Amino acid sequence: MKKIIFFAKDLNIGGIEKAIINLLNNLINYYDVTLVLEEYSGIYRNNLSKKIKVVIYKPNSNKNIIIRKVANFINRLKFIKQNYHKYDFSCAYAPYLFSACKLSKICSKNNAIYVHSDYTKIYNEKNFKIFFNKREIESFKHIIFVSNEGKKNFIKIYPKLSDKCKVISNLINEEEILTKSKEDIKIKVNSKNIIFIFVGRLDEPAKRLTRMLKCFKILLESEKNIELWIIGDGPYYNLYKNHIKKYNIEENVKMFGKQINPYKYMNKANYLILTSDYEGMPVVFNEANILDKPVISTLNVSDEYFSIENGMGFIISKNPKKMANQIKNIIGKKFNVKRIDYKKANIDRINRLRRIIDEV
Repeated sequence: MKKIIFFAKDLNIGGIEKAIINLLNNLINYYDVTLVLEEYSGIYRNNLSKKIKVVIYKPNSNKNIIIRKVANFINRLKFIKQNYHKYDFSCAYAPYLFSACKLSKICSKNNAIYVHSDYTKIYNEKNFKIFFNKREIESFKHIIFVSNEGKKNFIKIYPKLSDKCKVISNLINEEEILTKSKEDIKIKVNSKNIIFIFVGRLDEPAKRLTRMLKCFKILLESEKNIELWIIGDGPYYNLYKNHIKKYNIEENVKMFGKQINPYKYMNKANYLILTSDYEGMPVVFNEANILDKPVISTLNVSDEYFSIENGMGFIISKNPKKMANQIKNIIGKKFNVKRIDYKKANIDRINRLRRIIDEV
């Protein structure tokens, strides 16, 4: 059996963490799988198959730069000695981790980097190149994107690497989502209200929930039978809580914090809403599709199967006033979500990744 190794940060709540668990739990049917983490932490740990070997590689963070560099150099040498070209395939699944990008290329000549975001939305062209050049992007054999837009915009800046670039979006555990969505929630739901739900990390630079909250403040001046549910945690939790209080919309906007099972809340909602400045290909878009919830998004991102404009939702403005007017027009509009065959999609994605892994 071929041996493969993936590098990530931890198994806490998040789209990347959920995606790598779904992926590796499928790949154990074909390969001997090792996962390298900086921390074996997070509430998703129990979702990872026991067949997957977990290795901890945590970079030293000593404040003394000399001690830190020496310690990291020694750790890297030990890792190289134990793992040099030991694997048939290696993958830096979290490209923001510098160590993951370095070590994955040590483990196998057949290596890949997963790109989960469209980094042209995060950096200008100069900083975009700095980010990927530091990771020696040209030395990766494969560059895998989870969205069409991520690949397209990357190639504009690195046209010579186009042959290495492929789109393989995340696997989705449809059965788990449908099962968990049927669980009861411990709050009273007003069946007359239209419920919008956000699910994700509370990270203002990317997610821009201040924009969403301002929109709902405007909406609630005329639309009294709407609610916004916010599922997730992160460094901006208190900022959003304070905005809700400042806007005096506590009765209609509710924060539920981190939830192991967000699907039972999503199942009660009418729409999924994201007002982000940038995304890769949000796993939550596919989860909403499985639960027949239209997606309302400020970003038009797609993969091989999912496209908001192809019967799966609505694209809205990033301007809160325009956003509010557009949502008013969406409310009550009859809309049948175009469903994806996720069994077929998962098989297709696994087979395409296996062709990469099995390259000689």
